[in-house]
Amino acid sequence: MVSIHLLLNDETRGLITRDKIAKMKKGVVLINTARGAIVDEQAMIDALNSGHIRHAGLDVYNIEPLPKDHPLTKIPNVTLSAHSAFRTPEASENLIHAAWEHCRRIVKE
Repeated sequence: MVSIHLLLNDETRGLITRDKIAKMKKGVVLINTARGAIVDEQAMIDALNSGHIRHAGLDVYNIEPLPKDHPLTKIPNVTLSAHSAFRTPEASENLIHAAWEHCRRIVKE
């Protein structure tokens, strides 16, 4: 399994190339929850269609939101998810609390 957790920057953009995918063990499971642009999308699609990548779990894409007719929506060995894992009730409460604290600091200054 290869699971990607990187910031997108000049060094990581396109990091997972066609060549690097080819060097992965046949039947690899690829998980990308970082940024779509880190992976060569067409190379990943080709590897999924050939079976080199057994399955991909993706919640990030080169184009967001992912168009309904995008090739990734038609490949059976792909699990697609919205890039929204942070949207939990707890996360919302934390964001609201942080915003209020920031406002209070500004008023005190």
